[in-house]
Parts: sequence; C-alpha cells; structure tokens
Amino acid sequence: MTSIRRQISRYPLVAFFAIAYILTWLGWILPERIYAGTLLTGALALPFLLMVPGPLYAALIVTAITGGRPGIGALLKKFAIWRVGWEWFAVALLIAPVIGVTPAYLNMVFGGPNPTAALIASVPTILMMFAIRLVNPLDGPMQEELGWRGFALPRLQEWHLPLVASAILGVLVVIWHVPLVLLDMLPAYALFGTFAFTIVFGWLFNNTRGSVLMTLIAHAADGLVITGNLGLNAIDSQRHIMLLVATWCVTALVVVILYGPTLTGKPNTHMPPKPT
Repeated sequence: MTSIRRQISRYPLVAFFAIAYILTWLGWILPERIYAGTLLTGALALPFLLMVPGPLYAALIVTAITGGRPGIGALLKKFAIWRVGWEWFAVALLIAPVIGVTPAYLNMVFGGPNPTAALIASVPTILMMFAIRLVNPLDGPMQEELGWRGFALPRLQEWHLPLVASAILGVLVVIWHVPLVLLDMLPAYALFGTFAFTIVFGWLFNNTRGSVLMTLIAHAADGLVITGNLGLNAIDSQRHIMLLVATWCVTALVVVILYGPTLTGKPNTHMPPKPT
C-alpha cells in the first residue's frame, strides 16, 4: 500500500487518469453485460453504475493522497469561485444553450421543422433538468468537472500553454468516452464535439480564475436541448446531432482565433520559465 501511495504521489496525473478510466469503463461496460444477461442479474447493476463518476472519484482520491485535507479543501473551493464578473456568469449560463439551439434552426435549411414552439413548450422541463444536472453525481457535470478542470487541467498547464494543455486533455477525455461509442451509446463523430467542448471549457476555466463552478454550470446547461424535445424524425435527429458537433467545433475555432494560445488573450503566465 505504501508503494502504491508513493507511485501516486510521484505520478499524480497518470494515477488520476488511470483511476478515472478504470472506474468509469467498468461502470459503463459491466451493467451492459448484466442487462444483456451474460453476467449476474440486473439487480446487481447499481453498484457498477455507481463507479461511473470516475473522474470525480479519481480527483478526490489522488488529491487526498498527495495533499491530504488541505489539498481536498483547496480542490473543493474551486466550486466556490463565483466572483468572476457578470459577463462570465452569463457566458457560463448561455453558451451551451445557444450552441444547442443553433443546430435546431440550421436544421430548417435542410427541411427540418421550425423548433420554436417545441422549445418554448419544453422550457419547464429544461429548467428542471438543469437543476438536477448541477447536483447529480451520476450525470456528466458532477462526474467530470472537478476531475477534468479542477484537477487535471491546472497540472497540465504547469508544463504547457493553456491551449496545448486543453488539447491534451481533450484527447484524453475523448479516449475516456470511447467505450460509449463501442457500446453504440454515442456516434463516433460526436467525439470531435467532445474535443472542441474541452477547448471551449478550458477557455471558460482560464477566464474565470479557475472556477469549477462556472464550468459546472456550463456543463449542466449543455445537452438540455435534445432531439426528443424538438419532435424530430430519425433523419432530422441525426442531422441535428451532426450540426451540433459542427457548431461546437466552430465555437472552439473562434475561441482559439480570438484568444490565442493562452485562451485569455493575455501573455502566458502558466508555464514555468524554461531552462537557459
């Protein structure tokens, strides 16, 4: 046990991703096998589903080992960074819904229905889903944000420009999602959106003083405009998802063009000075 703790302390990022991958992948794959009747009964699936928040667990475990109680306190305080300016609060609340609604209207160009009436009717459901996603540890925002942005990104930025660090994190987050593709729960092309999403959230994180609260809010607001709310047929629904991925990619490209490699538009202050 002492040897394991020593290795985690020596390689905290490696340990973090290893724990996050292993726990989540087991949590996704084993219930699928259970429900398919190839393993134990479906009643035993719940313990495995509780493993799904791998990034959350990994951040807490590695931080507890490397930083103890002070480290855990510092990590959790990132949920309390809210004095970021009203404009960034607005960005956190609105960026994902705007990106989510855009494909619904672009879809009209290809013959899709006007989504306005369906969107208005679904507002109460959307608000309820947003509130639940903010606190549900089995959903993406709470599963991921403390791990990806709270733990991993600051460490990657110790050695890389913020854009490079977010790109590295994006690749690692894409790999984390791969089992969902293999299980036919996520189309492969959606992984391009996952990568772009990570760049955009790195931009939000770096412009809000490292606020996990802001990225949690933005993540909770993502995915609320779903095809089921819009009454789309199968063809329109698939096109909507493809347009959504493209919208995230365009948004990430615009962020990079406007804010540069630091993702803040300011000279880089993250990297340590290079040896002479």
